[in-house]
Amino acid sequence: MDETHICVLDRDGAIAHQGNAASTPAAIEVELAKAPICSRVVFETGRMAPMLYHGLVERGVPVVCIESRQAHQALKSLATHKTDRNDAPGLAHLARTGFFKVVHVKSLPAHAVRSLLIARKKLVGQRVTLENQIRG
Repeated sequence: MDETHICVLDRDGAIAHQGNAASTPAAIEVELAKAPICSRVVFETGRMAPMLYHGLVERGVPVVCIESRQAHQALKSLATHKTDRNDAPGLAHLARTGFFKVVHVKSLPAHAVRSLLIARKKLVGQRVTLENQIRG
């Protein structure tokens, strides 16, 4: 969560650049600037996906978010342990070959509304539990 491993492949599949960056759009953009120009940047869905996706899109990075379960199936034959360091070259290979399913990333306002609805549902559940306990 604190650090993102970055791997850039050339057209032939050889590693052109490898590095680490803090898991912020600005730090990732700086690290990608050290590499040859990327035609596609790929990362898996997860808790940080909306923030990274929208932050990188604002900076003009050609970013694509892919389904993590599909990526896991494709990557499990490439490395023995699932770590960011092992996944980075595998995801770069997926980006190079185009063998992935693109996932739509919802807008930040949509995520804000969703979190409010989840909080409301939790509060309603607590109120019902309290009312039932008082009745009992």
